[in-house]
Amino acid sequence: MRSYLSLIPISAKVHRRQNRMTLLCIIFAVFLVTAIFSMVDLMVRCETEHSKENHGFWHIAIQNLSEEGAEEIRSRGDVAAASWYDVVNMDQSRAYEVDGIQTALCGIEESFRTDIMSYFPADSSIQANDAAILTPNARELLGVDVGESITLRTPAGEYSFLITGFRIDDSRYATKNGTGEATALLVKGEQIGIFMNVSTFRQIMEDNQDSGSETFYVQFASRANIGRAISEIQAQCDVAEGDMEQNFILMGLAGLSNNTMVKSLYPLAGILFLLILAAGILMISGSLNSTVAQRTQFFGMMRCIGMSKRQVIRFVKLEALNWCKTAIPIGAALGVAISWVLGAILRYWVQGEFSDWPVFGVSLVGIVSGVVLGLLTVLLASRSPAKRASRVSPVAAVSGNLEDKTHKQHRTETRFGKIESALGISHAVSAKKNLVLMSGSFALSIILFLAFSVLVELLGCLLPTAHSAPNLTIASQDYSNTIPYALAEEIREMPGVRHAFGRMYREDIPASFPVETAETTVDLISYDELQLGWLLEDDLLRKGSDLERVYGNSDAVLCIWDQDVPLTIGDTVTVGNSQVEIAGLLTHSPFSNSGRTNGEVILICSEETFTRLTGVEGYAILDIQVTKAATDGDVAAIEELAGEPYSFTDRRDESDRSTFWAFSLFIYGFLAIIALITVLNIVNSISMSVSARIKQYGAMRAVGMGGRQLTRMIAAEAATYAFTGCIVGCAAGLPLSRLLYNRLITTNFPYYTWSIPVPALLIILLFVIGATITSVHAPAKRIRGMSITDTINEL
Repeated sequence: MRSYLSLIPISAKVHRRQNRMTLLCIIFAVFLVTAIFSMVDLMVRCETEHSKENHGFWHIAIQNLSEEGAEEIRSRGDVAAASWYDVVNMDQSRAYEVDGIQTALCGIEESFRTDIMSYFPADSSIQANDAAILTPNARELLGVDVGESITLRTPAGEYSFLITGFRIDDSRYATKNGTGEATALLVKGEQIGIFMNVSTFRQIMEDNQDSGSETFYVQFASRANIGRAISEIQAQCDVAEGDMEQNFILMGLAGLSNNTMVKSLYPLAGILFLLILAAGILMISGSLNSTVAQRTQFFGMMRCIGMSKRQVIRFVKLEALNWCKTAIPIGAALGVAISWVLGAILRYWVQGEFSDWPVFGVSLVGIVSGVVLGLLTVLLASRSPAKRASRVSPVAAVSGNLEDKTHKQHRTETRFGKIESALGISHAVSAKKNLVLMSGSFALSIILFLAFSVLVELLGCLLPTAHSAPNLTIASQDYSNTIPYALAEEIREMPGVRHAFGRMYREDIPASFPVETAETTVDLISYDELQLGWLLEDDLLRKGSDLERVYGNSDAVLCIWDQDVPLTIGDTVTVGNSQVEIAGLLTHSPFSNSGRTNGEVILICSEETFTRLTGVEGYAILDIQVTKAATDGDVAAIEELAGEPYSFTDRRDESDRSTFWAFSLFIYGFLAIIALITVLNIVNSISMSVSARIKQYGAMRAVGMGGRQLTRMIAAEAATYAFTGCIVGCAAGLPLSRLLYNRLITTNFPYYTWSIPVPALLIILLFVIGATITSVHAPAKRIRGMSITDTINEL
């Protein structure tokens, strides 16, 4: 043997069973981090590519920029691509036509087609002054194809163009009638669009003494310091704050967005990362402490034969790192494997925007994070056990007296319980460091669970899944109530239709209020029985609301709550010549993205009440929900039935819940992992703690303690750790939950306020209690199954 360190692999083989749980702790810590960071990295990559395809590969868009400023930006070394984008006649207010069809004009540069937007054919071009790319609906409306010529007629004259291609016709970009998610040059109805060279566009504008709406798009290089580059561009080109728009999604995914909500996520993500790190350290440290406690005599004997305290510390640390050789690769492999499983679920079950998810994608970020964090947690976790091992007395090892020599000032208190329970509690609280580690690991599990539960709430705010979300919408012109009830009845009977429900709308009805308010009018909206019932199912009613009073022809209405609307439940509002009472309040407005009414008073009533108050019969909007079996033919039949003069909108892509299910899968999967680790950690900790005191329990059996008493003693010790951990976890977790909720949700959605997350709290506490009960069974059974002499002689 060349050195004491040669004993490390031998010790690992001899104590394989005792080390098993420590190895599991390291494996789970690495697995947890690798899985989380791999999924986050792959999701960021997937969403980044999705954003580039659907919204363009640009970082900033600048308006009111001079030509000199544009050239200065182009010359920067950190700019990969830049292009002017100018458009006119989107509103069909000019006399720009091709074959009598209204035409929107768009001037772009070649880099816009090749680098910034991805929905132009590779073989198309706008470099020549007479080259043009048309919107896909021009094929049918004009009956033209690539290589043919068209003539644009303007008040100043005619311009001839050669068609070099059509913008890609794909559901991700645009429907056949020209509408789409984020397409450059969206056209409507009987209108086409022409993409042309920006020089030609400007010449046409000059000839017609017209002007468009110029925007300069900038794409930065991959290694550019984008934050600094944006600041320099603003200063050098004198760009006003309101003239620069950032690509919110792309910048946010890169961690560069200046959006308030996105910026608040960064430090909070750091807090969650530190919590995961702390959980791993406490879990591994507690296991190492118990392992060292079982081998105090071994370390004492090593001190007897000449090992110094520094060598003992080094031995324990290197022994922990030796476990990493096995545990870290296994943990990383499991993390990659679970990311593949989740990826397959996203691609083949969730689908939607995740249909291109790389199932067998490997994230170097995830693997490196798992390995680094695994090594870091092991090194940090081994410091305290190493110092503890180095303090073992050689004299105590020789004499065999290795018990805790801390003298208690008072005997164990037994007046308020049985002796075995008192001894169990005494065992738990006597070793302060072990109590902190054990209770701390339980507490961190609770804290993590409560913290990530806030993300579930945030998901519901960002991606609401209301029961009333429509797949198709038929709207009257200017929201006039001209859609007949009969149309709704006819659509309800059509194949593929699940629900059809309409709303009547009347704005600016004169009204008076019982409290002083700046408003003198109200907006009145009707809901049928189905929509009123959904308000309750979606939990959109504030406490104290009485929905039953609103049904039928009644004098009760609902009011949309807003912090600038002073009305409350029970107030009477005079609408026209009638009085109605507010029977309930909606938590927020379902008709605006912000959930605010901006001080406007919006009342919701039944259809019967609306007709009585206004005399109106007929819908302004008719929403339709279709079944999963509905075909494009069924939708086309509904559109044909609606006909003119109503507008028809297909919202099936908007109601795609793939993103919601993807993030739900990620968040709930992580919560499940936390719960699993909580159970395993508790079972492991109690088992290791019992193993460390095996000789004490043997001595107690020798003096007459029975098996049930031993079980109660172990249960009391475990319950002490669990109780202390629950108290600390709730005391720290609830304030953190409130902080996260206020920063992430209330700041951006003021109509949501934090309340104690009772369901999440009960779930994790039940897990802790269940795991604690489970953890008592195995060690108690092991002790009862051993003979007294074997127990006393156990090393």
